[in-house]
Amino acid sequence: MRICAQPLDRPQSRATRLPPDACAPMATDLHLEQLILRLLCAGTPQGPVKNVLVPLLRDYHWQRQLHQIIFSAVAAIPSDDPATLRQLLPAKLTRMGFPDIEWEEIFTPPLLSTERAADMVRQMTAGS
Repeated sequence: MRICAQPLDRPQSRATRLPPDACAPMATDLHLEQLILRLLCAGTPQGPVKNVLVPLLRDYHWQRQLHQIIFSAVAAIPSDDPATLRQLLPAKLTRMGFPDIEWEEIFTPPLLSTERAADMVRQMTAGS
């Protein structure tokens, strides 16, 4: 897996700019990581999947530190109920030293089955 050496949010001069597809693998991984965090927090139409996905992600190396922080906070909360996670996550992140993390968007439920979610996590962790 190629990792883009340039931050995605920093403008670059023409001399240092990578070709357009150079960051595509990392951008895809970041999108997948965001989707996985949404699955952890909001579940699937069949119900919560946190207890299924957290063990699969324990050794995964997250591409963004922010994703690692949110995962650690979610994994440390003993409930898999989305309403409970939504209630406890801000305080957990604050106690971890990250009071200003934007976390609301991870509670938008993705429309994936539990089986598809587990398959995506296995695919993602196989590449790390």
